[in-house]
Order: sequence, then structure tokens, then C-alpha cells
Amino acid sequence: MATANTALRIAELDFDSIKTNLKDYLRNQSEFSDYDFEGSGLSVLLDILAYNTHYMGYYLNMVGNEMFLDTAQIRASVLSHAKHLGYLPKSKTGSTATVNIKVTPTNSEDNVSTTLVLGRNVRFISEPIDGISYVFSTTEANTAVKANNSFDFSSIQLKQGEPVIQQYSARSNRKYNIPSANVDISTIRVTVQESSTNTSTQTYTLNEDITEVTSNSAVYFLEENSDANGSYTVYFGDGIIGKKPANNNIVILNYLITSGEASNKANSFTLIDSISGYTGNVIVTPVAAAAAGSEKESVESIRFKAPYYYTTQNRAVTTEDFKTLILKDYPNIDAVSVWPGDQNDPPIYGKVFVSLKPKDDYFLTILEKERIENEIIANRSVLTVFPEIVDPDYTYLQVNALVNYHPEQTTLSQAELKQLIRQSILDYRDSDLKTFSSTFRISKLQKYIDNSHPSILGSTATIFAQKRVEFFPLQTKSYTINFGFPLSRGIIENKFYIFPSYTALDSAGTPREVYIEDTPNSITGVDSVDIVDGGFGYEVAPTITITGDGTGATATATVLNGRITNVSMTNKGADYTVANITVTSEIGAGAVLQPILEAKLGRLRVFYYKSNGEKVIINSNVGEIDYNTGIITINGITPQSVNSSRYIENYISFNAVPLNSLITPLRNNILDIDENDDSSINITLVPET
Repeated sequence: MATANTALRIAELDFDSIKTNLKDYLRNQSEFSDYDFEGSGLSVLLDILAYNTHYMGYYLNMVGNEMFLDTAQIRASVLSHAKHLGYLPKSKTGSTATVNIKVTPTNSEDNVSTTLVLGRNVRFISEPIDGISYVFSTTEANTAVKANNSFDFSSIQLKQGEPVIQQYSARSNRKYNIPSANVDISTIRVTVQESSTNTSTQTYTLNEDITEVTSNSAVYFLEENSDANGSYTVYFGDGIIGKKPANNNIVILNYLITSGEASNKANSFTLIDSISGYTGNVIVTPVAAAAAGSEKESVESIRFKAPYYYTTQNRAVTTEDFKTLILKDYPNIDAVSVWPGDQNDPPIYGKVFVSLKPKDDYFLTILEKERIENEIIANRSVLTVFPEIVDPDYTYLQVNALVNYHPEQTTLSQAELKQLIRQSILDYRDSDLKTFSSTFRISKLQKYIDNSHPSILGSTATIFAQKRVEFFPLQTKSYTINFGFPLSRGIIENKFYIFPSYTALDSAGTPREVYIEDTPNSITGVDSVDIVDGGFGYEVAPTITITGDGTGATATATVLNGRITNVSMTNKGADYTVANITVTSEIGAGAVLQPILEAKLGRLRVFYYKSNGEKVIINSNVGEIDYNTGIITINGITPQSVNSSRYIENYISFNAVPLNSLITPLRNNILDIDENDDSSINITLVPET
């Protein structure tokens, strides 16, 4: 009888290990102790056994992965897990445009009616985008009253999509399929008609809170199907949780089939259908270009958002609740920042502030903000807390890189090497910047630069932070520019400047091309004291006297072994452009101390250049720059015009070097490098041999 002196090992799951374990197991049976497994037919049977075991192990491992939201890969599995959390993934979303419509009846049309209804699902065709025109449809009915022989419809929203209407006879399983995967589920309208002979209808709304549903609640439920088509199913309650349509009722589904984000930026439209019979003289004027179109939510997005949505319980209380709900219901958002009013600057209690960065633009339109506030936030937030949407505050970084390289270690031209370095800088931007709470680290930027090419030996970088401010020609206004972090008071190349110039009138009323600069050495205190020579023979701390054209600076000295080893500022004083230090002591001599002036506040002035290069000041105190806080104030200027089109019309950039090599933005501030600005990246190559 066969006996075994070892157990079969089952921990390994790869093919070779399984086969080896089977052979080792059989070799330890008395009948197979001298058997040649490799040269016999039994080897084929072992291959089959090992393959089958490996296959089953792999299959069960994949089945195990699909049992959890974190590891599931198949969309159907992820949808099932999301459904358990009450999360409905976003469908494709049609872009929304805003237009004004003017209808003027022609002689052959009805000229008697005094009111006109612009119905739901009236279609318009857009201008071609990449050679393709898209159908846009009205989503709500609107009424206009005739005035001056015309009907004017203002701020009409057009949703991209082709209208579809489906009808079903109510049946016992209560489920009705929407066959297309491209439906915009936000446009679904569900009505139930009594019968084919009774046309009275009831509108059903999408359920959002199961705890408020009763047996008579006219709600419907929606889910994405797990089939490969990615279609959707509408279903109703069972008469206990939600109203159940009766037999012979007619279920009517009305929705749009959309092209998603492809139609974004459409901004010219022509009527396809008639407006209650009028077609001859219809003028469509764009108000806001189409935006907010998006594709169906991805598996990774569902995996990330579903647990957070579950924690919100469909209410907005914490800052994370606001973020989760907005990202779920408005997929055109690239990033969200939310902060309570008590953390605002200045604090405003009873409010919560929301800043949103859209995917395809820098800012949301007013209509988009109103929609988010009214449709997504308002009915979910705490009654005593009022949400307010504010625009992102962009700070652009200008990179001036000095790069040392070995020319013999590359066949690239300097232009090609510069292009590689530029792309590396943009890669750093895409990886670390362009969103809220993105921290800039100059060391990490330099690492990207140094890794651009093997021939690069090292690099240094100077960073200018830039704020772009709209000036208002021919208006007297004051401006406040807040960088949100400390600035360095540089000299010569690294000092504060604006670009471009603007035109202002001098005291004689003559137009001048002027600039704004920090007045050199204005309003400074004594920041610290350097010890040039500690002296000798001091038994007690000597008296330190600071003199100059400022006032109030005082300091104390520390003595060790007869020498001054440290000087501490007890009061930095103010208004020093020049300072001197006198050391007084009855015992001891020889100490030499050097005051270091601080740069806390800078007085700004306006100047222009004569043709011979002479600088002429026309306003010696136009405002100030606080280098500690990064706040610039400009008082009451009246620009005539702005003298460049580098940025958006009438915008001027304020530029300064950050004090620290690490910048952490607050609240709604976003750091970015503008690749469309040729001056944003400047690279100087220094060859070394």
C-alpha cells in the first residue's frame, strides 16, 4: 500500500511551482520513488493538473478582486458596489449654452397672437466644431409677450442632445430600459399617463432620499445596467416604497442623447424646428458659449467618489461633503476648494466659500455658478449656512533657469536642449501645480530640470510670482493685489516690477507711458546685526547704539570669553535707509558691527522714461507693497490705456520674487505656469568642459 512521508504544498499558485510540488509529492510515495517523471506519459497528466490548478487559482483570485470596490476591475462589479453605497455614476453630460432668441413674425405668419411659447425639445444646430455640427435642444418651456412686433426670449438654456421619447405599457416588473449609453440622465423626464384613452399625466421625479419616500411618492429610480452597452434602466416603487404605476398606465420617457464634451465651446446656433409655427425670422444671439459637457464617469472615478458620497448622506455639512456633492453632480469641475467663513480673510461667519476650477476654462460663468448654488448646494446645506462661490485666484510663476551642461555629452543643439528643459518644467507644472492646495518647491523643479537630459550638470532657478490685474481705462480706481505669501525685496534684476506699461497723464496733462516701481530703500527697519569683529576684553555686555535717518531701533549684545558673540534686535525701528552702530563699554574694545536693513514695506511710485533714458517721477507715492504679507495696494490711479496685448485686454502683471523657495497657497489660490506666455519660461545654457 502506498505511503506518503510529506504533505502536498499548496501555497504556490504559479504553473511551474505547482507541477514541481506534484512531482515531489509523488516521488515521496513508495510506488514512485524511482520513477522518471520527465520521460513518461505521466508528465503530460501532471501538466494538465498543474495548468488546471493554476487556472482555477487565477480565476478565484480575480473573483476575489471583483468582490471589493477597491480592487474590482470590471465596470459591472464597480457599479454593483456603488449601488450598495447609493451612488449613481454620472452619465455623459451635454454641454449647455445660453442664448437670447428674437422671433419676428413675417407677413405670412401669425401676426395676431400676443404671446408665444418656446416649447421643450425645440432643436437648434450649432456651428461646426472640428467639422461636426451638434444638435442643441431647449430643456424647459418659456413664454414671451409680443413687444415692438417681436417676441424676445432672454437667457434661454440650450442643452446639447437629440430629443428621444419612448413609451411603454406599465407592467408588473416595473423596469423600463433606455437602450442608449449616451443618454444625459440629467435630462430624463418621466411621466405616467393614465391610459390610451385618458391622457391625464403625472410627473415622476428621481428619488434622492429614500427616507422621505412613502407609498404615494411619485418617484422613479435609475441605474446603469451592467451589460456591455452601458445602457440605463428606469424603475418604479412597489407601492410600499414609492408609488407603483397601475396596469394599463403608459410610461413616457423623454431624454436627450448627447455627444458629451465634444460640443463644448459651441457659440453660434441656428433654429432647426419651428417655434410654435414661426420659422421665417428667428435671430439667435449667444450669451454664453456651450460648456460643462463631459464623458461618462470612469471606473476609477466611481471607485474614488462612491465612498465619499456615502459619507455625505446627500447633505452638505462638512467641507468634504460640499466637494463630494459638487464633483458628483457637476462633472465639468477639475478641482474644488471649500473653506468655512471663519477661516476666510477677513472672517465672515455664517458662510461657506466654494471655489471651482472648470476643466475647459479659468472661471465659471455667472449662470454656471447660479446653477451650482441653486440646484446642487442650496437644498443640501445647513439652513443657517449660506454658500458663496468665488472665482479661483491664479498666481503665475515665471521660471528663469540657469542650466550648466556638458556639450560633449550631447548631440542636441542648444535649441533642442532648451525645448527638453522647457517640457520638463511643464511636466512639473502638470504634476504638482494647476490645482488648489498645490505646493511649489523649487528643489523639485530643479530636479525635473536636472533630469531633462544626461548632459545637464546642474541648475539654478529664480522664480517670479505674477498676479494679473485688470485696469479700467479712464476710471479712477484703487487696486489691491494679494499674493498670499511673503515676497523678497530684491535689487536690480530681482526687484518688483509691472508689465506692460500703461498710459497716464503727468502734472501738465501730457500722456506718458508709465511704470510702477518700489522706491529704493523706502521705509525700512534694522532686521539684524552682523558681527564683523567680536572685539576683546569685554567683561559685561556693552551698550549698542543704532543711529541713522530712521528711529526706534535698539539691540542688546551677548559676551562670551571677552568677545561679543551675538547681537539681538529688541526693536527694529522704522524708516531707515542708512544705519550705523556704535559699541560703548568702559572695559573692552575693538568690536565692529554691521546693521542689516530689513525690507518690510515699500513705497510705490509712478515714473516714465525720457527719450534720453532719464527717469521722471510723476507720482512719488501711489501705494505700497507689504513684503511680509505679499499685499500690494495702489491708490486712486486713472490709466488712459494699457500698452500691450500680451495678456487679456487691459490686464497688467505685477511681478515679485517670493521670499521662500516653498510656496503653499491658501483657500482659492492656484499656482500655474502659463505656457502660452513666452516670457514664463526663460532658459540660459552655460556650457562646461
